[in-house]
Amino acid sequence: MSNSVLARISTAQAAIGAQYLKAGRYRLEVQSIRTKDGFKGLSAIAEVKVVTSERTQPHTESTRPGLIASRSNTKKNGGGRFKAFLRALAGAEEHEVTPDLLAKFTEAKQPGAFLLVDGDVFPKTLLEKDGRPGKVIKGYSWSDVSPTGVELAAIETKRAAAKLPPLVDALA
Repeated sequence: MSNSVLARISTAQAAIGAQYLKAGRYRLEVQSIRTKDGFKGLSAIAEVKVVTSERTQPHTESTRPGLIASRSNTKKNGGGRFKAFLRALAGAEEHEVTPDLLAKFTEAKQPGAFLLVDGDVFPKTLLEKDGRPGKVIKGYSWSDVSPTGVELAAIETKRAAAKLPPLVDALA
């Protein structure tokens, strides 16, 4: 190995390992959305806390409530999947997800922090293509959550405790 590779490894933050959602139906609370320049290039990462979970596959337990899981866009077509997640979180239409909106959600004001999003994670079959065998991957479906007055008050309390500005200021 070259000295530059060794230097990069020695100065890197130790990985604690990402947790991913298992098949199931979820209500998730966003903890943070950020960008990271990593091994596979620049990526967007959303850390979410499982608020509620429901088993949807007979032989697979869903991810338990309380666990912090990650959503990122590092894989092929990951940008589109991450965009779908952000659209649901922001309650935005396709044309409204611009580079400016994406930048706003990853900056220090963290307008997505503590917002809720609903998601379904399910097995998705990819057929054989270009001589490569088919396989089963995880599919994702996201939907927005309009918080009740009580939920909105709880979100604002959590934002204040985390020293984040109120939602109205974070979205400005």
